[in-house]
Amino acid sequence: MPSYFKFRREELPVVGDLMLSLFQRDRAKFEEFSPKYNDEFIASVSAQIHKVQDLTTTQSLTGEIKTITSELYQSLDDMLPKLDRLASYVQSANKSLVVKYADFGIREAKKDLRKRNVEAYCAQQKVIEQNIAKNLEQLKAEGYKEEFGLEIKNETNAIYEKNLLQENKLRERKEHVANNAGEFDVLWKMLADISRKGKVVMAHDKQKAEEYMFTHIIKKVRNIPVKKKPVVIAPPVVTEPAKEKEEPQIENVES
Repeated sequence: MPSYFKFRREELPVVGDLMLSLFQRDRAKFEEFSPKYNDEFIASVSAQIHKVQDLTTTQSLTGEIKTITSELYQSLDDMLPKLDRLASYVQSANKSLVVKYADFGIREAKKDLRKRNVEAYCAQQKVIEQNIAKNLEQLKAEGYKEEFGLEIKNETNAIYEKNLLQENKLRERKEHVANNAGEFDVLWKMLADISRKGKVVMAHDKQKAEEYMFTHIIKKVRNIPVKKKPVVIAPPVVTEPAKEKEEPQIENVES
């Protein structure tokens, strides 16, 4: 993956807008440096900024993934009390079961739910369903109803589908970014060129030249406050009070 200084890919359109505004401010100096910095150059940079901006709409995919993940995790959490209820039936009938509670698979399934390991949970749920079928009459005697088992099965299928949808969306986002990586690279080369040339053509004005530095741009992009140089206060100078000059004593000479 190419390096874009310290910027993230989704920040590049913002960097582009800031850099282009600097270029337009100092356009006369750029044109004086080279005729290639003309209207066509501005149009191409602007078009590339908008193109990359459109590509960063993978944020909508990210939003979808967050929603799906949130719903998936909620479904996993909702399954825990259902398995607790099932465990209660199994423990009550434990003495008469063909498969004892320790080997029923419920404890393992609950661990997988807490770890958010959907694949492992769904596989474990298959084992539980088989064990229920082998011990159906014994469980019914304790109050277990087949409708309850069907409810767990349907919700497990829904969990599996949500997990599959999440994986597909993650893959889609990854492919979207990978397929369009070249567009980000094109914009970055344009911005790097403006940055380099800007420092050259504005060398006569140190402050404006520094504005083309990426270290300066990144602070604006991320709204990092500029640190003020600490004001060094010199310690007060303690002066000793001036000594009074002693008047020379004039001796009285007796004649």
